[in-house]
Amino acid sequence: MRIKKIKLKNYRNYNDIELNFNDNLNIIIGDNAQGKTNLLESIYVLAVTKSFLSISDKNLIKFNNKFAIIKGFLECKNNNISLDILFNESRKIVKINGKEIKKLSDYISVMNVVIFNADSIRIFKESPNLRRKYFNIQISQINRSYLKILNDYNIVLRQRNEFLKIMNINKDSDISYLEVLNNKYADLSVQIWKYRKKYIDDINNYLDDMFYSITNINGLKLNYVSNITANGNDDIKNLLLEKIKNNFSKELQYKMTLIGPNRDDFYFSLNNKNLSLFGSQGQIRSSVLALKLAEVKLFTNIVEDSPILLLDDIFSELDINKRNNILKYLNKNVQTIITTTDIENINENIRKKANVYKIKDGKLFPGK
Repeated sequence: MRIKKIKLKNYRNYNDIELNFNDNLNIIIGDNAQGKTNLLESIYVLAVTKSFLSISDKNLIKFNNKFAIIKGFLECKNNNISLDILFNESRKIVKINGKEIKKLSDYISVMNVVIFNADSIRIFKESPNLRRKYFNIQISQINRSYLKILNDYNIVLRQRNEFLKIMNINKDSDISYLEVLNNKYADLSVQIWKYRKKYIDDINNYLDDMFYSITNINGLKLNYVSNITANGNDDIKNLLLEKIKNNFSKELQYKMTLIGPNRDDFYFSLNNKNLSLFGSQGQIRSSVLALKLAEVKLFTNIVEDSPILLLDDIFSELDINKRNNILKYLNKNVQTIITTTDIENINENIRKKANVYKIKDGKLFPGK
């Protein structure tokens, strides 16, 4: 998979730009606050319809404008595709080959991206909610049905939480309605658990090798923590329903659902040491980078087409050995787009094969 060209209009600090990409390596140079990360963000948004920097879509619209447009042209395994996203003050419209797509689940997974930036490290140091959101996006990129199940789950979760609030006030509420909700909730929860478990199991097939290639250390694992569990041929749904039943009085007290995928978490361990608790900044950074490289492998094997790799100003924080170990993965099979404040951070032989651009004040210039 390659992005051949992107067009931006009224996006962040860009008025109207068009950029062509090399099939292999593209390097974007610029000082801080000139628009490098905004450009990478636009490619990410084109793929998953959400920013990794902002919660509100309105923040993507250039100041004093009423809309923003991202248009991308992809070369995929079997065909060429154009993607469009229009943001205005009230909604966003997505299109594939000029045709508006009503359901985001029919849009997401057309274009696959893997991004590494400073925010990627924060995800694994802060709240579990950030990690759940991260893996929801990654799984959705390669499993379109997962996003639909997740949307259905969130609807039932909201309904169940609302009814728990009602029951907390009115103890005579219809318990049979809660049983219907519980049944739907358990069905969807088990499906999400299976998708997440498979994704983490698949990632672990590659993760330690990627970590070793960066650090020359073995023993990295990504762990999935869930209160949904199964042994052998256990009936997972009935086990979950039993847990929900046993936890009912506590949920009623707190007026919220305490059992299920909404409580899942993920963490790295290095030789059985939880890096979230005991790891250094460098270990977590290397672990997340190994995860990104493992995802490139996994996406390629599942989709049978490589994702687009986005690396946002990472080389300034890596020593020369780690930098060189990563650069060897920037091969012709994976299109990579790198931002950097200093071109000297990147090997000269690598630079010769790349498209290089400079960004200043939201304007693009040839970099070589």
